[in-house]
Amino acid sequence: MDAKARNCLLQHREALEKDIKTSYIMDHMISDGFLTISEEEKVRNEPTQQQRAAMLIKMILKKDNDSYVSFYNALLHEGYKDLAALLHDGIPVVSSSSGKDSVSGITSYGLYPLYLLSLCYQNCFGFVLL
Repeated sequence: MDAKARNCLLQHREALEKDIKTSYIMDHMISDGFLTISEEEKVRNEPTQQQRAAMLIKMILKKDNDSYVSFYNALLHEGYKDLAALLHDGIPVVSSSSGKDSVSGITSYGLYPLYLLSLCYQNCFGFVLL
């Protein structure tokens, strides 16, 4: 994860830990492929909601830019618009695996699945949809 995204997440960590309910956020991140079932189980094993949120954020901090964007989009989709707004300035440039093109500032929940689909087609079939 780039420094700007990491710093933004750390800066707003307390508010995120206090307010988010992790189960729905994790569902989105698992669907996006940025959280594993074993990671979800580790979060669920924490005794309180705040500790579950802290564990999820700790995991995200160890992941890449795409995971940050997935988390951001999950917040938007689950109605945490105020919390997502706190993270908006930290949205990293997300690059394809080939490094040839990049998408900056993905802010719409509807665009990110298309971006992922594009990467899949690019990696599997050698062309880009977007």
